[in-house]
Amino acid sequence: MTTTNSKPFKTYFFRGFLTLLAFTIFSAVFPGCSVGYVVRSAYFQAELLGKREPIEKLRAAQHFNPDELRALDRIRDVKQYGAEIGLKATDNYDTFATNWNRKIWNISACEELAFEPKRWTFPVVGKIPYLGFFRRQDADPWIRRLEKKGYETYIRTAGAYSTLGWFKDPVLPGMLKWNDYRLADTVLHELAHATLWIKGSVKFNESFANFVGEVAAFQYLEDRFGPNSEAVNKAKSRHEDIKKWRTVLRELYQDLQSVYKNDALTQEQKREQKAALFGSLPARVAKAQLQKPDRFNKAITKGTWNNARMVQYKTYNHNRDYFRAIYEKEGQDLLRFMTAIEGITKGKTDPFKALKKEAESHQK
Repeated sequence: MTTTNSKPFKTYFFRGFLTLLAFTIFSAVFPGCSVGYVVRSAYFQAELLGKREPIEKLRAAQHFNPDELRALDRIRDVKQYGAEIGLKATDNYDTFATNWNRKIWNISACEELAFEPKRWTFPVVGKIPYLGFFRRQDADPWIRRLEKKGYETYIRTAGAYSTLGWFKDPVLPGMLKWNDYRLADTVLHELAHATLWIKGSVKFNESFANFVGEVAAFQYLEDRFGPNSEAVNKAKSRHEDIKKWRTVLRELYQDLQSVYKNDALTQEQKREQKAALFGSLPARVAKAQLQKPDRFNKAITKGTWNNARMVQYKTYNHNRDYFRAIYEKEGQDLLRFMTAIEGITKGKTDPFKALKKEAESHQK
């Protein structure tokens, strides 16, 4: 089906590009930023912005099939629900990226025998332990340069993309194929970022948004479908497996950390024990007794497992028990929880340290 544009692509493209170019010039003066990387990212971000069209306009033009319309209805409803529970309302996901067929690639890098990730510095967001690319061919030279410097690297695709409030992010075509829980989790995760973002602490921000997104997504499904509905039961079953998977990775991370910090071991001994620990991953997954292990067995055989991959896991799942403790203290009320987290972390140079202190004070 075809749609009509009220303004040509060039208008959107150059308007977005000029805005991003100003941001690029500002970024270039920060240590750790590559001008080439930022300019290229600005170009493709502007391209994405240029492909946005209002969803309501596309609905009127009968651009979507019935399944896609149901997904768009779900996204709209989730946004409304997020506002109802205290998340900051945004203009994200009110537009759709027509004919957008790019993948989004994220790369991370880490020291070989220490969980010391490579970080890049950008304005506003601060230091970030990963870089995003719109083309694999642009990511590969970075991987080669990082590995030449001795870093381990990991590359993965991302299903959604956020500019953290700088621009109005569109719904990407691939999102319309997701199930209700994944849509709710993703949208609420991004709304959590808009509600609270601490500059320079990506690990905290991602862990906070991960926690809020999950909790709020379950609340949403229960409110919309009922606590004993098929949708909720499926999501809970899947989540139980994810919790076990996280436990597997957390224990592997801790075992690796013990090896890296053991000064009695030589570098070669550390490498040998590291290889053995990563080699134990299939047995660890089997021992976890997952309800549907196929997905996780596929994950452990896909790509290389190394420190760079493990720090990606850690970025999104750090100190979840502390978040849970504050959530329980606030009576499992998300608005009170988010208000409490904002108060706990306000003005603190180390938000996790402040979170830990507060959580442990209520666990005694």
